[in-house]
Amino acid sequence: MELNIKASFAFLLLFLARLGDAQAPTAQPAVFDITKYGASSNGDISKNLSFNFLTNSTIQDITSQDSKLFHVNVNGCKNLTFIRVNITAPPESINTDGIHVAQSSNVNITDCVIGTGDDCISIGDELEQLHITRVTCGPGHGISVGSLGKTPGEKRCASHQGVVTDLHYEDIIVQNVTNPIVIDQVYCPYNQRNKDLPSQVKISKVSIKNVRGTSRTQDAVLLLCSKGVEIGDIDIAYNGKEGLAKSRCENVKPTFVGKQNPPVCTGAQSA
Repeated sequence: MELNIKASFAFLLLFLARLGDAQAPTAQPAVFDITKYGASSNGDISKNLSFNFLTNSTIQDITSQDSKLFHVNVNGCKNLTFIRVNITAPPESINTDGIHVAQSSNVNITDCVIGTGDDCISIGDELEQLHITRVTCGPGHGISVGSLGKTPGEKRCASHQGVVTDLHYEDIIVQNVTNPIVIDQVYCPYNQRNKDLPSQVKISKVSIKNVRGTSRTQDAVLLLCSKGVEIGDIDIAYNGKEGLAKSRCENVKPTFVGKQNPPVCTGAQSA
């Protein structure tokens, strides 16, 4: 699979956009509260909203509240835009991803506020040209490219061959975030981590630039078995009493541009 995501992302709190967008007319938001509706005839109330195979469409000025699982699921769409979407769920609610996008192209998410117990925006397989701007996330797990290569049936991303490329995170403010920057290719949920079985998904042309703010944990930057990464102008302080913020690296030599605070993967190549 090839991801071509060229934009600036928020991890857990706030994104400051570099580009201005035209303002759509203000509308009274529609509110979708799953607790007010019974189950459908087949008992499935797992998602508040699903958008499948839409083309040239805009979703704007809605609120999704307390979904049983994912709030918004996007699949097979082209030229789809989300504007001023608000999503809320309790911090302890698992698998309540705000917006999940997969097998789509040219998806834009802007001016949204998302706070759940799981991913703010989750990115799946066979996705190209996702643009995320001016998004506020938190609580939750931030903007995640997750679990790629896990399922053998993933289109163009089988567990032994896959590509994540052209992924760019820029101009981000983090406030009291747990591990603000993470690329983990030995990630396995539910304590099934196995360093002897790292991901076979190839990472290339990934950049993380101009990220600043504070970390809740001393490990502010984690780069584990990730290659093809460029790091630049990182300035993250640790809020705790144990000392300064740190980075942790395994099997990676990123390229550096500008300042790194904390120092990232000491001894790596500088551009």
